[in-house]
Amino acid sequence: MSLADSLEQAAADMPAEAGGIRPANGDPSLLLEHLEVASAARVLAWLLARAPDDADDLCQVWVEKPAGVAALAAVSEDALPKAGRKVLRRAIHRARSRGVEIVTGGEQGAPKVARLPKVDDSLAGAYVSGYDPRGARLVYIIESLPSGGARVFEALLDELRGLVDFQVYRAGRRQVRSFIRDITRRPRFGAVEAEGGSVRALIARRVAAQTPDRVLPRAFGEWRGKLMRDVESEQTPGMRVRTALGAEATEAALGELAALVERREIGPWPPDAEPLEKVISGLREQLAGERDSGETPDAETLDQRVRETLGALYAGEAAAANAERFDETAYLVWRGGHEDVARACLATADALRAGDAAEQIVVSALAGVLGQALAEDLKKRPGREGEEDEASDSESDND
Repeated sequence: MSLADSLEQAAADMPAEAGGIRPANGDPSLLLEHLEVASAARVLAWLLARAPDDADDLCQVWVEKPAGVAALAAVSEDALPKAGRKVLRRAIHRARSRGVEIVTGGEQGAPKVARLPKVDDSLAGAYVSGYDPRGARLVYIIESLPSGGARVFEALLDELRGLVDFQVYRAGRRQVRSFIRDITRRPRFGAVEAEGGSVRALIARRVAAQTPDRVLPRAFGEWRGKLMRDVESEQTPGMRVRTALGAEATEAALGELAALVERREIGPWPPDAEPLEKVISGLREQLAGERDSGETPDAETLDQRVRETLGALYAGEAAAANAERFDETAYLVWRGGHEDVARACLATADALRAGDAAEQIVVSALAGVLGQALAEDLKKRPGREGEEDEASDSESDND
């Protein structure tokens, strides 16, 4: 068998490592990038025991890479057949000839790495951006590569639409540092650093909630096994802040958060299109009937009606999605040094989940921002007449 065939068999026999083996398509270098050192060692041990010739091909590449040498050192000879032991020993000898000291020691005689070439992991990290007005955000995971440079995973997440987009880039050290400076210094929707496991948990949450009518990005399939491995025990950034701060918020902090919403620094994160359109159509019909009876409301009454109607929608249809957004916004606010406002975000999330947020000041601010634009539109086109005019304009445009 070829190395690729043997690795495919290994993937079939080792389900835990399959998500890292298959995307590499038999490429030893890519395989090393897809697997953690412990997993790489298990795959190598499998090959040494069952396909020593293919294991030799793998080792010839891995001895050139620090992570590969670490995997070699983690394999014990004891359970290997004679042919596998010979391959492993040759690989260790090749590593030593390159100046890498690998000392065999311990009761089981397992090779141990005493000194490896230094790997600079300074590029590794993870980042989360703020939410845009629609409620989507970008998150990033950056990992250093043994061969130099880094790989960047970029995911566009939306609480309603799921994992919207997923891209993977490879770049040199200078390019990656420039990229990090760019995403963290943007005046709007800038990113802040987060734990890698927390960011993977965010991606996993959106993937788990992906509806059948929304296909996951193709590029994600290749990396899903690597990114989602052991993610069940990880907390999202918002969950970490909740654990650290709690959700007891003062009226002053809630007012400050509402002011951020009114200044459009947070939100408005409108409800999903279908329920929102249903509400708008209902308001139009209501206004049309009032106009026909000569009871058209004044601007202040209309504004208040729109705000109340949207507030109920925010507290209903949109509550779950926006509760999660406020949870995760708490992390961004907390990283900015505003613990009280972070607690206000968490308290607002709790109110949304409890179903009693229609009168809550922050939710009212969200409804007010969205309602301003809607009220202006209703004033211009209050009902059926406006719709007829719009249809007439459309026909004229087509002519």
